[in-house]
Amino acid sequence: MRRGNSGVKYFWLAVVLYIIFSVGRLAYKNYQLNLEEANLKQDVAQLQVEIQQLKNQIVYFQSDSYKDKMIRSKLNMQKEGEKVVVIPESPKITEVSDKSKEKLNNPQRWMRYFFGI
Repeated sequence: MRRGNSGVKYFWLAVVLYIIFSVGRLAYKNYQLNLEEANLKQDVAQLQVEIQQLKNQIVYFQSDSYKDKMIRSKLNMQKEGEKVVVIPESPKITEVSDKSKEKLNNPQRWMRYFFGI
C-alpha cells in the first residue's frame, strides 16, 4: 500500500514542478515582451521628434527667406539697389625652411635624414 501512495506523491510532485516551470517560463516571456514594448515606445518617441524636425525643415525650405538666401548664394543674384562687395582671399604664404638652404656634406645629410638632427 505504501507503494501506491508514493507513486501519487511523485505524480503530484511532477505536476507541481511542471506548473512552476510553466509559470516561470511565462513570467520570463512577459518580462521580455515588456522590455520590447519599452524599446518600441522609445523608438516611437524618437521618430516623432524626427518627424517634427522634418516638418520644421519643410516649412523653412518653403519660406521666402530660404528662397532668397539660395538665390543669393547659388545664383549670385542681388536685390535692386543692393551693392555686392567681393573680397578676394589672400594668397597663402608658405615658409621655406632654412634647412634646405644650408649646405651640408653627405654625412650630415644622412644624419638629418635618419635622426632629424
